[in-house]
Amino acid sequence: MPLQIPSASSFDDPGPPLAMAAGGDFLDQFDLTDLTIPEDELGRGGPPKDGIPALTDPETVGAPDVDFLEADDRIVAVTLNGESRAYPIRMLNWHEIVNDSLGGKAIAVVYCPLCDSVTVVDREIEGETLEFGVSGMLYQSNVLMYDREHDALWSQILLEAISGPYAGRSLTHYSGWSITRFDQWKDEHPNGTVATFETGHQRNYGRSPYDEYMTSDRLLFSVKREDDRLDKKDRVIAVRYGEVIRAYPLASVHDARNRRLVDTIDGNEIIIEADPDTGHAAVVAAPDDAKIIHTFWFSWAATHPETEIYGKE
Repeated sequence: MPLQIPSASSFDDPGPPLAMAAGGDFLDQFDLTDLTIPEDELGRGGPPKDGIPALTDPETVGAPDVDFLEADDRIVAVTLNGESRAYPIRMLNWHEIVNDSLGGKAIAVVYCPLCDSVTVVDREIEGETLEFGVSGMLYQSNVLMYDREHDALWSQILLEAISGPYAGRSLTHYSGWSITRFDQWKDEHPNGTVATFETGHQRNYGRSPYDEYMTSDRLLFSVKREDDRLDKKDRVIAVRYGEVIRAYPLASVHDARNRRLVDTIDGNEIIIEADPDTGHAAVVAAPDDAKIIHTFWFSWAATHPETEIYGKE
């Protein structure tokens, strides 16, 4: 059955709860070797392991044949080696991870609706291709993935594995993707493909259980550290490159001349462009080994307190 998510208005005045502790038999399902965060900070969001079913090798259809999306539907648009594919947020709301192959690369598109956070990563590491599932646990109100090969845990917001054979290591993060509207992407990529709602699971892809959450300043699960330099749900593009961690508020990108923000980290250009029609922004240039995530500020700030904010002292 579809996961039922409480609305922001259902919370009591004291505020949202921490995710309930994940202990005992639940943690026994995973390899916690070399765990890089305190075990008591692993929280359960409610569903069991794989209770939110990740997808692998999704069904696709050509962009001109799509009849299941509205023009203004948000999508994650990925282009690799000349091949373009759209992953609807409506689908990602219910599955959170899509293991796919695109442009000759094994990739994972990861979305956490609690943070409106997106990353696109290469699933290959040291010659091994990983397949990811949803663990049912959270770290700082953000999805914890696990790889099916080792049952090791990976944090989207930390950008790395937090246990198992690759603990402390990161996958390759791609920058050649954006969050945009379906109609715009379709016009620009008429030969592209779209991941469909034919997932093998019964879900109401016509509705999002997170609509009220997205427009409220309340959280479903609290975080241990807050940073009021930005509002909790301000959208940022965060970049980690070497020892530098920097967040670019989408508002700053839209305020930049020609909605094009150019920054430099250790002599390398970071270029972010905003679309006035969709309100979204995308990284169009970055070093190959930069780690990039689009996310709400609150979860990023909770896990990366040393973050510099572009445009702020």
